[in-house]
Amino acid sequence: MTNQANTTNINIADQQRNANRDYYEFNLASSMRVYMSTRSDDDLDRIAATNQRMFKYRFGLTANATVRSKIIAIKRRYNLTDPEVKALVGSGQISVKQHEVFATPDRVSPVLGFVFFVIVSFICGLNIFSISIAQTSPWRVFIALGMIFSVWGLCIYYTKKFMVAPWRILERSGILKDIPTSSILDSLLMRSFIVDMSYNTHNQN
Repeated sequence: MTNQANTTNINIADQQRNANRDYYEFNLASSMRVYMSTRSDDDLDRIAATNQRMFKYRFGLTANATVRSKIIAIKRRYNLTDPEVKALVGSGQISVKQHEVFATPDRVSPVLGFVFFVIVSFICGLNIFSISIAQTSPWRVFIALGMIFSVWGLCIYYTKKFMVAPWRILERSGILKDIPTSSILDSLLMRSFIVDMSYNTHNQN
């Protein structure tokens, strides 16, 4: 009686291969993360353009085929990563309406984010100072400081993620150079600019 070892072969080629006798090979990833890690960006972009579930997994947005193609075209032209596109969509600085993709540059959010950061830091500093001079047990001081630093850290994280980082992405990628110059008033009015597949832009009133 012979012992036969079980082996698992992973095929990361484009197609399943057919073999003879009792050998079978399947091109089947165990999860979406594994699938994406074994495919090129060009393949993933091609699939996302025709598959709304893949598109939503990558960019956090459900869109029709026209919009999917336009967003992927923007991603390619400005050399954006998946998290950067997701950040722009999540912050509203890239928005969708029917069959059009809009860029909505927001110059106000980074300023408000900085002001909010200063206010929160000042309040947290006052609380830390009050705790440092309070006559209480060390474990209570430890718990209070932990809560203060947790709140402060969360405020910094979400302020940067939703109010500062998206604007930096627009600025660094060059999207701002390809749309009409917007003012603070335009940001307050949430004025948007259509981004076409041909990369021409024009004002949308």
